[in-house]
Parts: sequence; C-alpha cells; structure tokens
Amino acid sequence: RLNHGVSLLLSYTHSKLIDDASSVFSSTVLSSPNSASLTAADTYRPYLERDSSTGDVPNVLAVSGTWQLPRLIRRTTLGAPSSTSQFGSPIAKGWGALLNTANTLTTGWALNAIYSMQSGAPVTITQATNNLAFAGIVLQRPDIIANPTLGASDRTTTRFFNTAAFTNSLTHIGSASRNPVRGPAYRDLDLALVKHTNLTERTTLELRAELFNVTNTPAFSQPNGNFGTTAFGSITSTTTDPRVLQLALRFSR
Repeated sequence: RLNHGVSLLLSYTHSKLIDDASSVFSSTVLSSPNSASLTAADTYRPYLERDSSTGDVPNVLAVSGTWQLPRLIRRTTLGAPSSTSQFGSPIAKGWGALLNTANTLTTGWALNAIYSMQSGAPVTITQATNNLAFAGIVLQRPDIIANPTLGASDRTTTRFFNTAAFTNSLTHIGSASRNPVRGPAYRDLDLALVKHTNLTERTTLELRAELFNVTNTPAFSQPNGNFGTTAFGSITSTTTDPRVLQLALRFSR
C-alpha cells in the first residue's frame, strides 16, 4: 500500500509442467471411456510422449492497482461565507447545501486497473494421414527437420510457426515431439471507475463504469497443429471478446 490513496499488487509466476498425456486432465475421462486420447504413439516406448504439457504456461504476470481519487472540489474553492453572523442566513444555508452536494459528487471515486500477461501454451502436432494405421498405430507425427519457432515479427495468423520445419513421416512414427511449438501469448488491460456514495448510515450506492480489453488486443486461439492440412499453422478464431464497456448501478443496505 502506497501513499496518496494508491495501492499496487504485483504477482509473477514461473513454472514448468511436464507430463506424458495431457488429455488425462480432460473432463471426458471422468464421464466416459477416453482411451483413444490417452493412447501413446508407440505403446512400447511411452517415454516418447514425455513433453511440455498442453497446460504448461511458464510465465504469468498480473499487476493490479487502485487509486482512491482525491476530492476534486474543496470548500475554499467555493468561496463560502466566512462571517459567523451569516451562518443562519439563507445565503449561508444555500452555501452549506452546495458544499454538501459538491462533497457528495466529488468524493468516493476510485480508479482500478488490472493488467495480465502470460506465455502461450504448447501446441500438439499430429499428422493428418496415418501411414501406419494398418499396423495398429493409432497416431503418427511428422518428422521435424528445423526450428519450428518463428520470430515475433514473422508470426502471422496464417503462419504462426515455421510450418516448413515439418515433413511427412512415411514409414515411422515421426521425430516431432508431442508439443513442439507454442501458441500466441495473452495480454489484457481492464479499467474500472467506481463511485461510492453513502446515502444513509446503512445504505450505499455504487456506480461502476468498467472497460474490458482497453487496448482492444485480440486474444488468438491456438494455431492448427494438424500437419498435412491446408490450415496447418494458421489461426482462425479468438478466445475473448473485443473491447467491452459495462455500466452498473448497485444499491446496498
């Protein structure tokens, strides 16, 4: 908590999540047989499945702050009568009412902000054509021949990672790991302007103006990881809404 009505909260988490089958966290496992999604490409070599989990988000940053705005109008700025003989006069009563109104309108304001940023999650890469299905292999991955990660300036929604880094594996399972690339990072800024007014001793009125995704930054979905299709490496949707303004009025007692 800082001075002048300002308080800040910062949270950063660095982590690493590794597993052999991320699908085990799916709710379908709890309600129905889901053996297909848990089957390794090579059941004789399950260690090949060990990779970053699809839920691995190594960097998560959250910064929030609240600013209790100072009173915008003070008594001295209104030029209230200073003579004690005028306190009972209609003019003094009018100034008193004006001061009370100004105090109600200019106090109780707060500005809240939340900024979130996190790394992209891994993308599972599979091969559309399973050339080994005749042998009972249920999953085939492509071969990886180069670095699949593109620089930030080279990433687009039509080619988010280096699709040329993969090639068809014809007679074997494929050298690509389970989750060899990462999807887009996420960042978001939300603001809220809040006005608290005490109507009576037990009754309060709260006015909120909330702005979500202030910068109108799109949060893209994961790129297509199905090698051999025309959509491979592309992003066709978003996961959150664009900029949204919300107004709310809350009466409490």
